[in-house]
Amino acid sequence: MIAKQNSFGQKKEGGISHSDKASASQQITSILKNMKEKTGETIRISINKRTTIELPACLTQAEQDARVANYMKLHNI
Repeated sequence: MIAKQNSFGQKKEGGISHSDKASASQQITSILKNMKEKTGETIRISINKRTTIELPACLTQAEQDARVANYMKLHNI
Protein backbone atom coordinates (compact mmCIF):
# COMPACT_ATOMS: atom_id res chain seq x y z
CA MET A 1 0.00 0.00 0.00
CA ILE A 2 1.30 3.43 -0.90
CA ALA A 3 0.64 6.28 1.52
CA LYS A 4 -0.41 9.51 -0.14
CA GLN A 5 1.42 12.55 1.16
CA ASN A 6 0.27 16.13 0.83
CA SER A 7 2.81 18.46 -0.67
CA PHE A 8 3.85 21.55 1.30
CA GLY A 9 1.55 23.97 -0.58
CA GLN A 10 -1.57 21.82 -0.33
CA LYS A 11 -3.78 21.52 2.68
CA LYS A 12 -6.17 18.77 3.61
CA GLU A 13 -9.76 19.12 2.55
CA GLY A 14 -11.54 21.19 5.20
CA GLY A 15 -8.27 22.09 6.90
CA ILE A 16 -7.42 25.56 8.14
CA SER A 17 -4.04 27.07 7.37
CA HIS A 18 -2.04 29.17 9.79
CA SER A 19 -2.82 32.38 7.88
CA ASP A 20 -6.56 31.56 7.97
CA LYS A 21 -6.39 31.18 11.75
CA ALA A 22 -4.51 34.47 12.12
CA SER A 23 -6.96 36.41 9.97
CA ALA A 24 -9.94 34.89 11.83
CA SER A 25 -8.37 35.90 15.14
CA GLN A 26 -7.78 39.44 13.86
CA GLN A 27 -11.39 39.67 12.66
CA ILE A 28 -12.72 38.55 16.04
CA THR A 29 -10.49 41.03 17.85
CA SER A 30 -11.64 43.82 15.55
CA ILE A 31 -15.32 42.94 16.02
CA LEU A 32 -14.98 42.90 19.81
CA LYS A 33 -13.15 46.23 19.78
CA ASN A 34 -15.89 47.81 17.63
CA MET A 35 -18.61 46.45 19.92
CA LYS A 36 -16.89 47.91 22.98
CA GLU A 37 -16.61 51.31 21.28
CA LYS A 38 -20.31 51.27 20.40
CA THR A 39 -21.42 50.40 23.94
CA GLY A 40 -19.69 53.46 25.35
CA GLU A 41 -18.87 53.87 29.03
CA THR A 42 -18.99 50.68 31.06
CA ILE A 43 -18.55 49.77 34.69
CA ARG A 44 -17.31 46.52 36.17
CA ILE A 45 -19.23 44.89 38.97
CA SER A 46 -17.63 42.17 41.06
CA ILE A 47 -19.87 39.14 41.56
CA ASN A 48 -17.34 37.16 43.60
CA LYS A 49 -13.55 36.90 43.87
CA ARG A 50 -13.20 35.36 40.40
CA THR A 51 -16.10 36.88 38.48
CA THR A 52 -16.76 40.41 37.25
CA ILE A 53 -19.30 41.62 34.70
CA GLU A 54 -19.35 44.75 32.60
CA LEU A 55 -22.52 46.79 32.45
CA PRO A 56 -23.36 50.05 30.70
CA ALA A 57 -22.62 53.02 32.97
CA CYS A 58 -25.95 54.64 32.10
CA LEU A 59 -27.95 52.04 34.07
CA THR A 60 -29.60 53.06 37.32
CA GLN A 61 -28.67 51.26 40.54
CA ALA A 62 -31.95 49.31 40.41
CA GLU A 63 -31.21 48.13 36.84
CA GLN A 64 -27.68 47.13 37.84
CA ASP A 65 -29.02 45.18 40.82
CA ALA A 66 -31.56 43.42 38.58
CA ARG A 67 -28.88 42.39 36.08
CA VAL A 68 -26.58 41.14 38.83
CA ALA A 69 -29.43 39.12 40.36
CA ASN A 70 -30.28 37.69 36.94
CA TYR A 71 -26.63 36.77 36.31
CA MET A 72 -26.37 35.04 39.68
CA LYS A 73 -29.61 33.15 39.05
CA LEU A 74 -28.54 31.98 35.57
CA HIS A 75 -25.10 30.88 36.74
CA ASN A 76 -26.22 29.35 40.07
CA ILE A 77 -24.03 31.63 42.15
